[in-house]
Amino acid sequence: MKLSIDIVLPEWLQTMVSAKSELTFTTATDKMKFTIDIARRNVKEKSGGPFGAAVFDEADGTLIAAAGNAVVQQRTSIAHAETLAITLAQHRLNTFDLAHNPDKSYSLYASGQPCIMCYGVIWWSGITKLVCAARGEDVEGITGFREGPMTDDWPSLLEQRKGLPRVTVIRDLLRGEACEVLREYANSDLPVYNAGSTRTTLPKPNKFHGT
Repeated sequence: MKLSIDIVLPEWLQTMVSAKSELTFTTATDKMKFTIDIARRNVKEKSGGPFGAAVFDEADGTLIAAAGNAVVQQRTSIAHAETLAITLAQHRLNTFDLAHNPDKSYSLYASGQPCIMCYGVIWWSGITKLVCAARGEDVEGITGFREGPMTDDWPSLLEQRKGLPRVTVIRDLLRGEACEVLREYANSDLPVYNAGSTRTTLPKPNKFHGT
């Protein structure tokens, strides 16, 4: 029996990424605005949670891959925006290790601080720079999502790890804008999709195209 898992993006996101694929993002603010736009559109389209993530080439500012949270639509708890963006970047670059080429480095921009699962994915991925907007306490306090037992020193653990590429961590870039998206989600009828959540009404799945 053959088993497979497909990473499927909504059509609107494929179009959005395609339109930006030939552009150069010159500033960190531009990169984060694009990432937050994904999160906002994800809420509007009801295609997932209020989170977006994107991987960029640090040298020239080109977009490598991007994703929105797709836990509900894909019916899998691992489909967080950061996890999907990193996975798509690795597939595009044909490597499991984004730090394998010493002449290249890749950054992950995320509309929210990584949860405990995405923290692990970042640790193993080869990403060497992480830029976040909203903080974990924003996510939990505004939406009711539970992000897992992250330690207070999680940024320094990434920045000071030995024997592995170090990850520079920048926090709070456009934090207010990211929190606005979280509030939009909190005021919607969309689910808090933690296991055991009491807010579990699921929207009808949108039609997805491509992989």
